[in-house]
Amino acid sequence: MANSIVLPIKKVFSLVDTLITVEMKEEEGRTFKGRLVAVDEYLNLHLEESIEYSADQKSRELGSLVIRGNNILSIAPVA
Repeated sequence: MANSIVLPIKKVFSLVDTLITVEMKEEEGRTFKGRLVAVDEYLNLHLEESIEYSADQKSRELGSLVIRGNNILSIAPVA
């Protein structure tokens, strides 16, 4: 059973070069979508082609974006 456990950091590293959605911790309803370029051991994220969404409505296109890991509530691949 212990061999099937995947650490969250390894899962995030496997998402590099894919489209992801990042939900922010402090600001309810604020999310970012973009292509994950890089991630470090603190879960700081570098996104390209990023778009900000507020309450599920497109807010603005941001382009290159860096998000600090301690501000992230969830990270998910875009289906």
